[in-house]
Amino acid sequence: MLLVENGLIDPAAKFELMDGAVIHVSPKGRHHEIMRERIELWLDQAWRKPFNVLREHTLTLDTGTLVEPDFLLYDAARRIADAPLAGADIRLVIEVADSSWRYDVEAKAPKYARFGVAEYWVVHAMRPNMHVFRTPCADGYASVADIGADQAVAPQCAPDAVLSRTG
Repeated sequence: MLLVENGLIDPAAKFELMDGAVIHVSPKGRHHEIMRERIELWLDQAWRKPFNVLREHTLTLDTGTLVEPDFLLYDAARRIADAPLAGADIRLVIEVADSSWRYDVEAKAPKYARFGVAEYWVVHAMRPNMHVFRTPCADGYASVADIGADQAVAPQCAPDAVLSRTG
């Protein structure tokens, strides 16, 4: 990326680009990694065989927006070698958030919706809740649900693949 190549951003810095603005991303803490591991184990089950999963993949939504979601799921028949992933190719994006919760919910959700990402989950690393965004439209997602600790959720593309926060 030009900002790194021209010395404007340290190559070791963790950041995303949102509408041309550099957003510094906090280092991942222990709780973030515990939740990522839980989701990772869920994603490694047999239900996801018809899908590919990328972890911390840099996704270019437009020339001014580069994001790096924790996980993204897309159809296994789709090959990145054929063309870069576009929002409409992605069945599910999952972000694990703590200090980035507000940014992930308020800035990323409408951007993902605008680019046609079918479903977007923001899972809080410390609190027992998550936001599930579905049905993208021009001004955000038509459906937003707050999922509590006592509830389970499954992606629309795999309705039998239930993720529970508690067990």
